[in-house]
Amino acid sequence: MAALCSEFGDLVQIKKQLISVISLCKERGLVHSVKWASELAFALDPLPKNELPPSATFTEEDAQDLDALGLAKSYFDLKEYDRAAYFLRGCRSQKAYFLYMYSRYLSGEKKKDDETVDSLGPLEKGQVRNEALRELRVELSKKHSAGELDGFTLYLYGVVLRKLDLLKEAVDVFVEATHALPLHWGAWLELCNLITNIDMLKSLSLPDCWIRDFFIAHMYTELQMIKEALQKYQSLIESGFSKSTYIVSQIAVAYHNIRDIDQALALFNELREQDPFRIENMDTFSNLLYVRSMKPELSYLAHNLVEIDKYRVETCCVIGNYYSLRSQHEKAALYFQRALKLNPRCLGAWTLMGHEYMEMKNTSAAIQAYRLD
Repeated sequence: MAALCSEFGDLVQIKKQLISVISLCKERGLVHSVKWASELAFALDPLPKNELPPSATFTEEDAQDLDALGLAKSYFDLKEYDRAAYFLRGCRSQKAYFLYMYSRYLSGEKKKDDETVDSLGPLEKGQVRNEALRELRVELSKKHSAGELDGFTLYLYGVVLRKLDLLKEAVDVFVEATHALPLHWGAWLELCNLITNIDMLKSLSLPDCWIRDFFIAHMYTELQMIKEALQKYQSLIESGFSKSTYIVSQIAVAYHNIRDIDQALALFNELREQDPFRIENMDTFSNLLYVRSMKPELSYLAHNLVEIDKYRVETCCVIGNYYSLRSQHEKAALYFQRALKLNPRCLGAWTLMGHEYMEMKNTSAAIQAYRLD
């Protein structure tokens, strides 16, 4: 069985670290990292009151920025990013600076996505840019050279570099971010997207922390080293994370990737029992139901997800698969288009839409869709 970091011997300490990083990420609007850490924390036993970790250290700069940060965060949570950034100008604390820069980044992303939705054809979609990136890079680069970026702003700097296709620099900065703040899953996940082979993975100098094992397992899946991934996830289950829906979902995806359809279906059904309102990964589940031509099950899944949230990308992809299985290819293509309006970066939806265009004998549109996959 794959060896794990020695820190897994103290699950109470891991639980404390998860609780602490959840709080830090919440304050900075890093919702996906909050969700990941919360799912892991939920899989571990609750801590008694006297074992709960203390609140983060509060500096004089934090006190000075408290009101501006509270106001800006309220606007940030409402996705009024420009408004949030406006009220954070001149703030001096690390927390406020991160939210200021992150608000500007997300404002640019939102405007880019809005422009992408309004663009006329698929070929234009790759040409839309986040206009804030270059300015953010200049400012973050100066701070980086001066050694003034903490783990969170290093993560944001890496994201900006990746978006500008400065991939080698991005890898270095993300590695630096994992050392500065090992418990922030977002930095590890960004690193996953940039590692192209096992030699590159082995060459990286990563912190020796329990979260590294989750990263390695994820990387093995991404690199199609499924046997190694499954061994690593089994070790994580045996170390104390047997209740983790995140691990169950990752194992299901791994079996999907090697076309072990029976195992993958069984795990997705188990996941649905444990987390019945889950939408994440359900598009992958629907791909398996489609391959097996399981019309009633796919119909039930599609209707269920519509009741939960019909405007999620995954829901649109599931409905698209349902109509495709019924040979209603025009309707299927329409739902894959809806998925792309919700998230133009959803590569799977481009592929599925390409398949539908091929079924409709629209070769030129299919080529455009496949090109953007």
